[in-house]
Amino acid sequence: YKCVVENSMEEFDQWLDSSIHKYGHTAFNFVGAASSSVQYAGPTLQSAGLRSVERGDCKFGCVTIPERHTKKGNEDENMIRKSEFGAEWFITQGIFAAGPLVTMLNSYGDKCKQRGMVPKKVVLTFAPCGRAKTMTFIKWLGMHVPEEVQQRILTAENPVKESMDVLCEILKEVLLHTGGSGVPLGINVESLSIFKEEIDGAHELFQKLQAILLNSTGSPWSVRWFYVSRPLRRAESIDETHAADALVKALAQVEAHKHAEEAAKQSTTVARCPSSCSTSCVLAATALVALSFVAGRYSTK
Repeated sequence: YKCVVENSMEEFDQWLDSSIHKYGHTAFNFVGAASSSVQYAGPTLQSAGLRSVERGDCKFGCVTIPERHTKKGNEDENMIRKSEFGAEWFITQGIFAAGPLVTMLNSYGDKCKQRGMVPKKVVLTFAPCGRAKTMTFIKWLGMHVPEEVQQRILTAENPVKESMDVLCEILKEVLLHTGGSGVPLGINVESLSIFKEEIDGAHELFQKLQAILLNSTGSPWSVRWFYVSRPLRRAESIDETHAADALVKALAQVEAHKHAEEAAKQSTTVARCPSSCSTSCVLAATALVALSFVAGRYSTK
């Protein structure tokens, strides 16, 4: 995430140069100023987005807030406006209620159809919660948690597991009621505390949500896992090769040496074919899903 407020466009460019060439980042979630009523010397969200498109060496997405659509009814227009100046995807804040999200996705999909536009992917964010302290923090961050959801989680015998069940139910409801919207969806799971059970829950929740999303396509799928014996080291300078290219090369090296190195192992998920056949099929890699961990954040790519 990057707040685009800087003292000047030159400073913003310098930040991009450092992020891309020194640290290897090529994908950013841009957010604007905290208040539109205050004038800032640096770039606006739109000018920062246009500058990134002009550079051509990175991509960016923006945040979308379903509850904002409930209050103002124009989040779909905001999404279209941001995509017009270059946003390639949208990512939500943490979701604890399906209703506002369903309304926003369907409105966005309808507007895109009316204007002959292809909807951008919307990445749905989920976060397990197992303590009242974490719930307080979640609400402080601005996430909307209905009272009945909060009580269901915090009064459960196992709050972390209960929160995971709630979030899985929410995703199923969203998929059920937005299937005709035409809006592609992604999954993002965040761990918002240092509480071990919540961190472990984020691992399990991602796998559950991933399976729900992939099963909703109605097609066979498989996941290939690559075990890397040591952490990938980020290159000090990445000029023409993006971070994604570095990851692909690293995975290729693991694949090439899997028989020679004991630590580099590969396993393939065995999935049951959803068709009428009763046999289990070891499916070819029809979908390659990379599970990445960056500061407690997981995402499908």
